[in-house]
Amino acid sequence: MVMNKRIRELEKQCWNYQGNHVDVEKFAELIIQECIDCCGSQADRKNIRKCFGLPVESNVKYPSAEPQGHHTQYGREYDMPGE
Repeated sequence: MVMNKRIRELEKQCWNYQGNHVDVEKFAELIIQECIDCCGSQADRKNIRKCFGLPVESNVKYPSAEPQGHHTQYGREYDMPGE
C-alpha cells in the first residue's frame, strides 16, 4: 500500500504505548480530522464530523465584526408563527 508522508506521520501517533499495534479508532479519527482541516466551509466540517459519528458543535458561528448598536442574531430565539 502506498501512503504519503502525512499518513505515515498520523500512523506513528497511533501506536499503543507498547508499540505492538496501531489504535485503529484513533488513526481513523486523525485521518478524518486531517480532512476536516482541509475544508474551508464550517458546514462541510460539521457534515464530515457528523458522517463519521464524531462530536459536532451545535451552534456554528461564523466570524464577523462586532455588532454595532443592535444585538446579534446568534443565540436569539426563533420567531414561530402562532405562538
